[in-house]
Amino acid sequence: MILAAALGVRYGTVPISNQILWHVITGQRVDPALRTILLQMRLPRVLLAIGAGAGLAASGVAWQGVLRNPLADPYLIGVSAGGALGAGIAIAFDLEWPGGVSAVPACAFAGALLAVGVVLALAGTRQMRIERLILAGVAVGAFLSACLAVLLVWKSNRMPAVYFWMMGSLAPPRGWPDLLRAAPYLGVGWGVLLLMSGPMNVLQLGPERAHALGIDPRRAQLALIGAATLLASTVVATCGMIGFVGLVVPHMARMLVGPDLRRTLPVATLAGALLLILADLVARLAGEIPVGVVTAFLGAPFFLFLVLRERSA
Repeated sequence: MILAAALGVRYGTVPISNQILWHVITGQRVDPALRTILLQMRLPRVLLAIGAGAGLAASGVAWQGVLRNPLADPYLIGVSAGGALGAGIAIAFDLEWPGGVSAVPACAFAGALLAVGVVLALAGTRQMRIERLILAGVAVGAFLSACLAVLLVWKSNRMPAVYFWMMGSLAPPRGWPDLLRAAPYLGVGWGVLLLMSGPMNVLQLGPERAHALGIDPRRAQLALIGAATLLASTVVATCGMIGFVGLVVPHMARMLVGPDLRRTLPVATLAGALLLILADLVARLAGEIPVGVVTAFLGAPFFLFLVLRERSA
């Protein structure tokens, strides 16, 4: 991951040599334009890729653990649809905070959390059944996607901006302020998942066995769902919709360290950060295409492979 981060900082539209990189690190005089590119554009972008990739991967581990479904994804129960609708409303109506600060991240965050709250209310939190939770998520996601489609028809002049946001990107104007806003939420969400990795292991045995082993399955599920939703919705609010990271990376981690989620979670966190750094580097070198397009090219064939494997099993 450190090597990938170094490559991400160095390469782009304007390559930065090792000598210039060393001069910046040691505080020597360099071209101000190169210093700005390095410190104000490349470095926060790489750090944001680390945070977003780690958050999506950890969220994927939690969702696959809670739902006991290897095809589960952080966006399965409406996170992406709610975030997309919230961001679409903010973009379509040019909503801003006092001082001209865009309200898109806040609206996307609120939309994602609201969607998950509705899904949990429909699924019932007293006796949470996995099948009911998934069906409620599919229904709510479809309804919110339809609302977004109607909004885009009404505000067709804002359609390109909404679509570009939905494809996901780490490119400027995202920078240090976005990273600093997202970091506390990502840290809290990941910390909760780390503390709950033991109970999450037990939940793999089913709610009855978990209860027999001294764990309240309902409370554990709600805590894990809350932390996973916080991670995914923070990434959606900051970077747009970057798909397949939460689906692919947990499988890669389990291939490396086995099914024990206490080991899978930290390995998936690092692997997710590595994957998104490299995906963003490819997106940058390919002409600044959205990074969500790159992850879709990587993740879609992997998803089809998992579906075919499940069917043959």
